Amino acid sequence: MKRTWIAVEHGRRSRGCLLLGVLFFAFTASGGSAWAVPGPDSVVVVPNRNVPGSLALAERYRATRQIPRSQVCPVDLPATDTISLSEFRRGFVRAVAACLGDDNGRIEAVVLVRGLPLRVTVPIATGTTRVSFAAAAALHQTTTSTGGEVLGMAPGQPVNCGGGNTCYGARLPNGFLRQGPFEPGWSREFRGFVHRPRLVTMLHGRSDEDAARLIASATTAEALGGAAAEHLFMNGADPARGVRDQDYDGAIAALTALGQTATRVPFDANLSGRSLASYFVGTAGLGATIEGNTFLPGALVDNLTSFGALPPNFEAPANEVQVSIARWVTLGVAGVHGTTDEPLNNVFPDRDLSVDYVEGASLGEVYFRYLPFAYWHNLVLGDPMAAPYAVRPVVNITGLSAGARVAGDQPVRVEVTDPLDRPISALRLFLDGRLIAESTGTPIELCLSALGSAQLLAVAQVGDDGTPASKHRPKGWRGFDFEVTPGPLGCQPELDAGVQPDAASLDDLGITDSGSGVDAGLADASDVGFVGPPDTPAAQPECGCRSTYDRGGLDVAWIFALVVFQSRKKSGAKTALGSIA
Repeated sequence: MKRTWIAVEHGRRSRGCLLLGVLFFAFTASGGSAWAVPGPDSVVVVPNRNVPGSLALAERYRATRQIPRSQVCPVDLPATDTISLSEFRRGFVRAVAACLGDDNGRIEAVVLVRGLPLRVTVPIATGTTRVSFAAAAALHQTTTSTGGEVLGMAPGQPVNCGGGNTCYGARLPNGFLRQGPFEPGWSREFRGFVHRPRLVTMLHGRSDEDAARLIASATTAEALGGAAAEHLFMNGADPARGVRDQDYDGAIAALTALGQTATRVPFDANLSGRSLASYFVGTAGLGATIEGNTFLPGALVDNLTSFGALPPNFEAPANEVQVSIARWVTLGVAGVHGTTDEPLNNVFPDRDLSVDYVEGASLGEVYFRYLPFAYWHNLVLGDPMAAPYAVRPVVNITGLSAGARVAGDQPVRVEVTDPLDRPISALRLFLDGRLIAESTGTPIELCLSALGSAQLLAVAQVGDDGTPASKHRPKGWRGFDFEVTPGPLGCQPELDAGVQPDAASLDDLGITDSGSGVDAGLADASDVGFVGPPDTPAAQPECGCRSTYDRGGLDVAWIFALVVFQSRKKSGAKTALGSIA
């Protein structure tokens, strides 16, 4: 741990200056810890600029989850179901990287927004095939072990699909299978590939309002602490669609041990009247079992069938092919998985995902931790941050509040508490998406300089101390918008940890006043001899730039500020210093 004097300048991400004359300090860890688990600090939201509803839905999600505006990256893509690989590279990969700039390295989850294509065409030796847009977005940074690009290579290969038949099946194993915890830059060399995935989900449904239900389901469930209802495991309708039934008994036992109600039932397309926290089945047709049951906020679903996320399944009900995953979205689930083309039955997630979810893991992690393959047809709908069963740390910000309109620089304090007394591995503070301070859980105090509309976001993360409650390292956060008008520059010093100095002595300042008890605002030689700037902070990148507004005469300002502070201290005054000209 080192004590670092910092101030914050409101400006573009490219600015790297820390202003001089700082009056508050923050503790920062020298190395930092992994930024694991999707949170507003590590999620990028990608809508389609050519679809107005997509932009509106993206803003709705951003505001709900307090994601920095700099992490919303609209792209310019056709409003079609399928695009070419070249369009994907240019319109998504390059565009999002350019939008994020230096922040690209801290992103671990991508939220695609309704209005984007669902599939990407990839050339293969015999013509073309398709992968889901989400799968391409998840793996475009993955390479072969020799450094070759994976995006663009054939995603599948001929496989035996039973009965002496050969089918085109998934080829690339999921490097994150049963791994964790996830974090930005996560990588693993596995079976000839260097896997560098991102967690990719989508907000989608038959309408924008339906897609927004995914957001409401996640946040409502988090407010309730999870879905207090039954986890239903229904046998597959036939052997081909029942291949994941083998997971049921183990998942049920684990959920029961966690205090949940979990049940296995025979296949029944019209089973109804249940309140469900999750539902797993395999079938090409369902009747009342969807609309006839109540799916509580936070519920997860997976149906093992070929065409759940086929493009027509997001259109009118009359266009449904097999069982549309959009039907569950309409009923308010938080997450559902399907495929955008014929996938074969070996690519669906292990039902143990429900156990991790109840333990407190996030939606984005649980689906991707149990998908056997990457770069295929899989699509997960939902908010990757959703973790309704997690107990999050509590972040508090004092000095500013949501919607505040303040004048000039503001002293800000950020602190975190944990309901379960778990260790905090990281506390980070962002201004307009730019990291400005961090610690390993100790409070952050600083003098915040901003001008105009701004956004403050503080994110804390639990460290893993070996207890079940810390296993998935949940995050908690607090964020809001505020506005700053021109006003006083600098913040009054906090001395002696906030204890008001003795009115008759300057011992608190480390000096002895050689004059009388009150010097009427005049500084004697020892006063002036003491005053000076703090120790020079470590060099910061790009510090040849200027502030967005002039703070000239800093050395004189420091002397003046502390002299005035001394005289006010002697007389018991507690008013803040005025503007330093």
